[in-house]
Amino acid sequence: MTLGEMLVVLVLIGLLSSGAAAVGTAGVRMANRESFESECGALRDTLNDARDRALMQSSKRDAVVDFYSDMAVVKIWDDRKDQYTSQIIHFEKLTASAAKGAADPNYHYQVRFSAQGTINKGQTIRLNGPGQLKKSLVLQPVTGRIWLSP
Repeated sequence: MTLGEMLVVLVLIGLLSSGAAAVGTAGVRMANRESFESECGALRDTLNDARDRALMQSSKRDAVVDFYSDMAVVKIWDDRKDQYTSQIIHFEKLTASAAKGAADPNYHYQVRFSAQGTINKGQTIRLNGPGQLKKSLVLQPVTGRIWLSP
């Protein structure tokens, strides 16, 4: 083989390997985005469920959700057991923080859903995912509406 042929082979191998790497990273980004979107939607659905269960409680107890940077703890009153039951939701692809300011690893925020379906106070919680993925979880106090930013 001549030096020219060897250079052509090396260039072709380099082009093929860089193309495979680009396709691989795009797939990882898409998988991260899908996981992040799914986790955000599941969190919103869990909060809506907590609000609805607070509305249905015959004892008129509040449902409470404690947000931390890496998890949420949902506490709902169980009339049969006469105590709160807890459900812990660990975040895999997201971290929660206050909408304003820098992300805080010690973040804690408590949301209380009343028996009337209202929220104790309005809040916007920033949900950060891998890379530049971000969403806002908005809690509206009077209406009890919970929604995710697009």
